[in-house]
Amino acid sequence: MRVTMKDIAEVCGVSVMTVSNAFNRPDQLSRELRERILARAEKMGYAGPDARARNLRAGRSNTYAVVFAERLSYAFTDPFCTVWLAGFSQAMEARGASVVLLSVPVGSPGSLEAVQRSAFDGLAGLCASNDAIDAARQRGLPVVVTSASDVGDQVTIDDFAAGQDLARHVRRLGHQRVAVIVETLDEDADVPVELAVPEFERLVADVRNRGFLDSWERWRGLFAGLEGAETSVVVGGLNSREAGRAAAPLVLDRADRPTAIIAVSDVIALGVLEAVDARGLVAGRDVSVAGFDDLPHLAEAAGLTTIRQPIRDKGRLAAELLLDPDRQPRRVTLPHELVVRRSTGPAR
Repeated sequence: MRVTMKDIAEVCGVSVMTVSNAFNRPDQLSRELRERILARAEKMGYAGPDARARNLRAGRSNTYAVVFAERLSYAFTDPFCTVWLAGFSQAMEARGASVVLLSVPVGSPGSLEAVQRSAFDGLAGLCASNDAIDAARQRGLPVVVTSASDVGDQVTIDDFAAGQDLARHVRRLGHQRVAVIVETLDEDADVPVELAVPEFERLVADVRNRGFLDSWERWRGLFAGLEGAETSVVVGGLNSREAGRAAAPLVLDRADRPTAIIAVSDVIALGVLEAVDARGLVAGRDVSVAGFDDLPHLAEAAGLTTIRQPIRDKGRLAAELLLDPDRQPRRVTLPHELVVRRSTGPAR
């Protein structure tokens, strides 16, 4: 039979409230009385009050969701996600809160039910679809997103300015033919494929209203900074080294290959560097390669020129905004920095 607070109170000769205070408000009791109650509770096999039930009675679960538009496994394989989640989870842990990960692909009503029905107190959209964000807002839940949005709380960098900074660095080095490698917009698309910039922009316009495209402002900044250059876009697979390796041959194996390749993430750029090395080429001499994010340890070890952004801080601040509704400001733009390494050099 399950032991209750009432059982403990009867054995100790005190009220149920006194037993409750022993667990939840120790400052209300003398040390001797509290120790006597806790010792008796342990002897009777009572571990303490049900925190979940207490939170539910208060209308809270003390759990917060992180939503992805990709498969859930993406959160554990993408280095950016793991660093962001480390910052988010650390802030949650400090407040005794729990984290749940939800995969809600674009156009998946069944997956969307998890946002509509699950018990959590707030949601962070990390590459989340508009549908998932809207569903949380309709429930009246606090929401924080990681991309520039017209509404709601957000923790971002100025992706447009960052894209421009990276592109202008490449242009200052004299590069006239540049390829930009981006992740796929559609998991079922036939990739890799090379597109002209106007064709790619039309493709983006067709799908952008389906979700928060975190890289959209980044792409716009890159194209603005590359104005006047001969620029093409290669759409690879999902954000991964494999996507970079698969996309690279479309530009490396032709006679008029670009003198510079910019990837919209470091993981894609690392795959490109592997393809460059496999062909006996030297990054920064035969072809310049740049990425975006400055992933801890990985980017520096590869000598990758990139945009540094405070990934862990983005996750931490997103959590703190969810945990503290009075925290200001609610729209945070963190600094970025161009980091130049050996993977970029003057055009030959």
